[in-house]
Amino acid sequence: MKGQLRRKAQREKFARRVVLLSQEMDAGLQAWQLRQQEKLQEEERKHKNALKRKGAAPQTSLPSQ
Repeated sequence: MKGQLRRKAQREKFARRVVLLSQEMDAGLQAWQLRQQEKLQEEERKHKNALKRKGAAPQTSLPSQ
């Protein structure tokens, strides 16, 4: 009977560790995804706000008088 209780306690301890590690992995994955999304948004913002070359501006002709 003693061995059975010991094995049950070991299984419960192992199950708690598995749940804890799973939760840590989920939290880490969410944090990583958030950082990736923020990095992507920052790159898009930099690209949008980048200085344009003078030659790249569209040339509009003014009507001559």
